Amino acid sequence: MKLGSPFRPRLLSALLFSIFLGSAPATPAQERGELRIATSYKLMTLDPQYANLNENTSLLSHIYERLVYQDENLELKPGLAKSWRPLSDTQWAFKLRDKVRFHNGSAFDADDVVYTIERIRDFLKPPSGGFRSYVSGIKSVSAPDPLTVLIETDGAVPNLPLFFSSIFVMNRPSEGFETTED
Repeated sequence: MKLGSPFRPRLLSALLFSIFLGSAPATPAQERGELRIATSYKLMTLDPQYANLNENTSLLSHIYERLVYQDENLELKPGLAKSWRPLSDTQWAFKLRDKVRFHNGSAFDADDVVYTIERIRDFLKPPSGGFRSYVSGIKSVSAPDPLTVLIETDGAVPNLPLFFSSIFVMNRPSEGFETTED
Protein backbone atom coordinates (compact mmCIF):
# COMPACT_ATOMS: atom_id res chain seq x y z
CA MET A 1 0.00 0.00 0.00
CA LYS A 2 1.35 3.40 -0.94
CA LEU A 3 0.96 6.04 1.73
CA GLY A 4 -0.35 9.24 0.27
CA SER A 5 -0.08 12.73 1.71
CA PRO A 6 -3.03 12.31 4.18
CA PHE A 7 -0.98 9.69 6.04
CA ARG A 8 2.21 11.74 6.33
CA PRO A 9 1.01 14.04 9.15
CA ARG A 10 -0.16 11.03 11.17
CA LEU A 11 3.11 9.24 10.57
CA LEU A 12 5.08 12.36 11.55
CA SER A 13 2.94 12.79 14.68
CA ALA A 14 3.49 9.17 15.70
CA LEU A 15 7.24 9.52 15.14
CA LEU A 16 7.47 12.72 17.17
CA PHE A 17 5.36 11.19 19.95
CA SER A 18 7.64 8.13 20.14
CA ILE A 19 10.72 10.37 20.25
CA PHE A 20 9.12 12.37 23.06
CA LEU A 21 8.37 9.20 25.04
CA GLY A 22 11.91 7.95 24.54
CA SER A 23 13.36 11.18 25.92
CA ALA A 24 11.01 11.46 28.89
CA PRO A 25 12.68 11.31 32.31
CA ALA A 26 12.75 7.90 33.97
CA THR A 27 9.91 7.10 36.33
CA PRO A 28 10.63 5.67 39.80
CA ALA A 29 9.69 2.17 38.54
CA GLN A 30 12.22 2.49 35.71
CA GLU A 31 14.92 3.68 38.09
CA ARG A 32 14.42 0.59 40.27
CA GLY A 33 14.54 -1.70 37.25
CA GLU A 34 10.95 -2.76 37.91
CA LEU A 35 9.00 -4.49 35.16
CA ARG A 36 5.23 -4.20 35.17
CA ILE A 37 3.09 -6.46 33.04
CA ALA A 38 -0.63 -6.05 32.49
CA THR A 39 -2.76 -9.07 31.71
CA SER A 40 -6.47 -9.73 31.56
CA TYR A 41 -5.88 -13.13 33.18
CA LYS A 42 -5.68 -13.87 36.87
CA LEU A 43 -2.35 -15.66 37.21
CA MET A 44 -1.90 -18.45 39.72
CA THR A 45 1.91 -18.33 39.67
CA LEU A 46 4.95 -17.36 37.65
CA ASP A 47 6.50 -20.78 38.30
CA PRO A 48 6.60 -22.22 34.76
CA GLN A 49 6.11 -25.80 35.95
CA TYR A 50 3.57 -25.49 38.75
CA ALA A 51 0.17 -25.06 37.12
CA ASN A 52 -0.71 -26.02 33.57
CA LEU A 53 -3.27 -23.29 33.00
CA ASN A 54 -3.82 -21.12 29.92
CA GLU A 55 -3.68 -18.05 32.13
CA ASN A 56 -0.12 -18.90 33.16
CA THR A 57 1.28 -20.41 29.97
CA SER A 58 0.14 -17.53 27.77
CA LEU A 59 2.31 -15.11 29.76
CA LEU A 60 5.15 -17.52 30.57
CA SER A 61 5.62 -18.38 26.89
CA HIS A 62 7.10 -14.88 26.54
CA ILE A 63 9.69 -15.67 29.23
CA TYR A 64 10.59 -19.36 28.89
CA GLU A 65 11.38 -21.71 26.00
CA ARG A 66 10.35 -25.30 25.28
CA LEU A 67 12.36 -28.18 23.82
CA VAL A 68 9.77 -28.68 21.07
CA TYR A 69 7.08 -26.45 19.58
CA GLN A 70 3.94 -27.07 17.60
CA ASP A 71 3.22 -24.99 14.52
CA GLU A 72 -0.20 -23.81 13.35
CA ASN A 73 -0.81 -27.30 11.88
CA LEU A 74 0.18 -28.95 15.18
CA GLU A 75 3.35 -30.34 13.58
CA LEU A 76 6.31 -30.67 15.94
CA LYS A 77 9.10 -28.17 15.31
CA PRO A 78 12.51 -27.66 16.94
CA GLY A 79 12.71 -25.39 19.95
CA LEU A 80 15.61 -25.72 22.36
CA ALA A 81 16.00 -29.23 20.96
CA LYS A 82 17.19 -29.04 17.37
CA SER A 83 16.42 -32.74 16.84
CA TRP A 84 15.18 -35.85 18.61
CA ARG A 85 14.90 -39.52 17.76
CA PRO A 86 13.90 -42.75 19.43
CA LEU A 87 16.83 -45.09 20.10
CA SER A 88 14.47 -47.94 21.05
CA ASP A 89 10.91 -48.32 22.32
CA THR A 90 12.03 -46.98 25.71
CA GLN A 91 14.91 -44.62 24.90
CA TRP A 92 15.07 -41.20 23.27
CA ALA A 93 17.93 -38.88 22.38
CA PHE A 94 17.43 -35.11 22.16
CA LYS A 95 20.13 -32.93 20.57
CA LEU A 96 20.11 -29.37 21.89
CA ARG A 97 20.78 -26.03 20.24
CA ASP A 98 24.19 -24.55 20.90
CA LYS A 99 24.94 -20.99 22.08
CA VAL A 100 21.60 -20.43 23.83
CA ARG A 101 21.57 -18.23 26.94
CA PHE A 102 19.04 -17.68 29.69
CA HIS A 103 17.90 -14.17 30.66
CA ASN A 104 20.51 -14.11 33.43
CA GLY A 105 23.29 -14.74 30.88
CA SER A 106 24.08 -18.32 31.86
CA ALA A 107 24.47 -20.88 29.09
CA PHE A 108 21.71 -23.39 28.37
CA ASP A 109 22.78 -27.03 28.31
CA ALA A 110 21.56 -30.59 28.88
CA ASP A 111 21.81 -30.26 32.67
CA ASP A 112 19.02 -27.67 32.52
CA VAL A 113 16.76 -30.19 30.76
CA VAL A 114 17.63 -32.89 33.32
CA TYR A 115 16.87 -30.41 36.12
CA THR A 116 13.54 -29.43 34.54
CA ILE A 117 12.35 -33.03 34.20
CA GLU A 118 13.52 -34.01 37.69
CA ARG A 119 11.97 -30.89 39.25
CA ILE A 120 8.58 -31.66 37.73
CA ARG A 121 8.74 -35.41 38.35
CA ASP A 122 10.36 -35.56 41.79
CA PHE A 123 10.11 -32.21 43.56
CA LEU A 124 6.99 -30.17 42.78
CA LYS A 125 3.73 -30.97 44.47
CA PRO A 126 1.38 -29.09 42.16
CA PRO A 127 -2.40 -28.87 42.22
CA SER A 128 -4.36 -30.81 39.64
CA GLY A 129 -3.45 -29.48 36.23
CA GLY A 130 0.29 -29.65 36.84
CA PHE A 131 2.89 -30.96 34.42
CA ARG A 132 3.71 -34.25 36.16
CA SER A 133 1.64 -36.31 33.71
CA TYR A 134 4.04 -35.29 30.92
CA VAL A 135 7.07 -36.78 32.70
CA SER A 136 5.52 -39.58 34.77
CA GLY A 137 6.62 -42.24 32.27
CA ILE A 138 10.27 -41.14 32.43
CA LYS A 139 12.38 -43.67 34.30
CA SER A 140 15.69 -41.81 33.98
CA VAL A 141 17.16 -38.78 32.31
CA SER A 142 20.85 -38.07 31.77
CA ALA A 143 23.20 -35.67 30.04
CA PRO A 144 26.13 -37.57 28.46
CA ASP A 145 27.41 -34.29 27.03
CA PRO A 146 26.32 -30.62 27.22
CA LEU A 147 24.16 -30.82 24.09
CA THR A 148 22.61 -34.30 24.42
CA VAL A 149 19.82 -35.54 26.67
CA LEU A 150 19.09 -39.26 26.94
CA ILE A 151 15.71 -40.29 28.29
CA GLU A 152 14.67 -43.77 29.31
CA THR A 153 10.98 -44.44 29.81
CA ASP A 154 9.13 -47.16 31.73
CA GLY A 155 7.50 -48.34 28.51
CA ALA A 156 6.87 -47.15 24.98
CA VAL A 157 6.08 -43.41 24.97
CA PRO A 158 5.86 -42.51 21.27
CA ASN A 159 4.46 -39.05 22.01
CA LEU A 160 7.29 -37.96 24.33
CA PRO A 161 8.37 -35.10 21.99
CA LEU A 162 4.76 -33.86 22.01
CA PHE A 163 4.83 -33.79 25.83
CA PHE A 164 7.91 -31.56 25.69
CA SER A 165 5.98 -29.01 23.63
CA SER A 166 4.09 -28.22 26.86
CA ILE A 167 7.04 -27.93 29.27
CA PHE A 168 9.09 -24.78 29.84
CA VAL A 169 12.78 -25.36 30.52
CA MET A 170 14.30 -23.74 33.60
CA ASN A 171 17.88 -22.87 34.40
CA ARG A 172 19.46 -25.30 36.88
CA PRO A 173 20.41 -23.48 40.11
CA SER A 174 23.80 -24.10 41.70
CA GLU A 175 22.24 -26.55 44.17
CA GLY A 176 18.90 -28.13 45.01
CA PHE A 177 15.54 -27.35 43.48
CA GLU A 178 13.85 -23.96 43.40
CA THR A 179 10.54 -23.80 45.18
CA THR A 180 7.52 -22.14 43.63
CA GLU A 181 7.94 -19.28 46.09
CA ASP A 182 11.55 -18.77 44.91
